[in-house]
Amino acid sequence: MKAKSLDKLVAKAGDLRTISTVAQRVLDLINADHATAGMLGDALSKDQSLAAHILRVANSAFFNLSREITTLPMAVSVLGLRNLRDQILVAMARGTYKRFGMTEKMLWSHSVACAIAARLLAKRYVPRLAEDAFICGLLHDMGKVVLNNECPAEFTNVMMLTYNEGYSSVRAEQEIYGYSHTQVGAMISRNWNYPPIIIEVTFQHHCDEESRPPVEDPDLLKVLACVDLANLACKALGIGYREAKPEISLETRPATESLSIPPAHLIELVTQIHETYQKESAGWAV
Repeated sequence: MKAKSLDKLVAKAGDLRTISTVAQRVLDLINADHATAGMLGDALSKDQSLAAHILRVANSAFFNLSREITTLPMAVSVLGLRNLRDQILVAMARGTYKRFGMTEKMLWSHSVACAIAARLLAKRYVPRLAEDAFICGLLHDMGKVVLNNECPAEFTNVMMLTYNEGYSSVRAEQEIYGYSHTQVGAMISRNWNYPPIIIEVTFQHHCDEESRPPVEDPDLLKVLACVDLANLACKALGIGYREAKPEISLETRPATESLSIPPAHLIELVTQIHETYQKESAGWAV
């Protein structure tokens, strides 16, 4: 039995996109393409939590710097405009969580790990799409956040089906709600005017090749492949789950062929994803 109709759920979740006027100002400056590091740093300084987030990321192990980043203009210079934009979207994504217990920590950890893993894969096999893969990996399960926010009791039942009965998340959600997190996430992303690639990856990231709508955009196919493999690698490692699933094989996934990954490289890639996540995750702590 559905907790809410899909339309009602999406309508009720419409106010989740909490974005401060400061964040919007920074995004506008980035889009205007003429802002200096000083201008962006000054704008960021007006929002204490956003400023702290940007400084923490700039000082994270990912950038491997020999000096401490102590000012916002320095942080902007280290991150670059694209990374700065993505980190503002990260802060927005984190802000959609209405509570932060164990379930929410698992969802957040998985999203962060998937973003890191998708970017790592893209940097190796399609470098020009690395940041698209990162943000799509981060937001691919936004629908789960909405389902958990708005119908937590039903979402607990979904988790019980996945953990105790071995259901896929989509199958469990269809049984409990009558729709899935992929549908919810795509509708929310469209309502929030996210870029088309985020909407499509959110909607299609659980589609098998035979059930996927025709995709003519080669970039979308590559990003889908990165998110698909990142998602499964994180599940194999148990990041965002109760336990690891080392029996999961990436060799037979169409995404492996799409990215031209030699099967012999897959074990090394999963190890690298785990090491990279361990190194970077401190900057994403909740």
